[in-house]
Amino acid sequence: MSNVKYQSRVLEYTPDGRTFTLTYFGTRAEMETQQEAEVPASQLPKDNKWTLASSRVSQDSPEVWICEFRYTTGEDGNYVEAPSPAWGKKSATLSGSMLSLPLESAKRYRTCWNYYLAAAPGSGVPAWWESAEDCIMSEADAKKYMWIKNVSEVPTIDGKRWVILKKPKYPGVESIDKTVYSVTETVRHRSAKSAGRDVQNKLNNIAKPDNDFDIKGGDWKCDDAQVSWNGKYWLATLTWTNSPSGWNKEMYEE
Repeated sequence: MSNVKYQSRVLEYTPDGRTFTLTYFGTRAEMETQQEAEVPASQLPKDNKWTLASSRVSQDSPEVWICEFRYTTGEDGNYVEAPSPAWGKKSATLSGSMLSLPLESAKRYRTCWNYYLAAAPGSGVPAWWESAEDCIMSEADAKKYMWIKNVSEVPTIDGKRWVILKKPKYPGVESIDKTVYSVTETVRHRSAKSAGRDVQNKLNNIAKPDNDFDIKGGDWKCDDAQVSWNGKYWLATLTWTNSPSGWNKEMYEE
């Protein structure tokens, strides 16, 4: 284990909060290893939770290298949860959009919302007109009633033309907007192979992102997977889509 440099512990207040700096010394290999491992929690001030803002490895003398860590906390002294900049650690973004779905997918959908009720002459309004959830009806009712989408579908049976008994409650409405949330996770990698392993066998599977931003209800499915080079390192990116009613587990793998 590398050593902490004498007088390197510095705790300061800034307009944005508090900053703690700690420096280790040792060989170059030790410092590069330390940079990956970060600072053990036992070395940090215990009165706050800290976020790593930066780490820097440099040569202090011909034989000695140093690794400087800089941690920050919020202006009120409370923990500010920031994404980790370390290799292999995931950062995430949340986005929301509206998805147009058939009216029939509404949780409280009723057939009378977008269907006309046609009936044989002399028939009264049935008790189930406002409560029916689909077009299925009993054999007896089917002799007197019919759900139709257009008035041109009104039938003529046994020489008698049926009539429109009830109009749709919401004429012309055939879709509803539903809220859809998606989380995009990004991880830095040193090689294409490592990034590829990170996205392998994730696409179109039901699982859960590491950070779901505390979105409640439903479950998540991976809808996009990418590996790209940004000029400095490889990025593995996964996009997860939340289904409030849950993805069909018979159709998708978990």
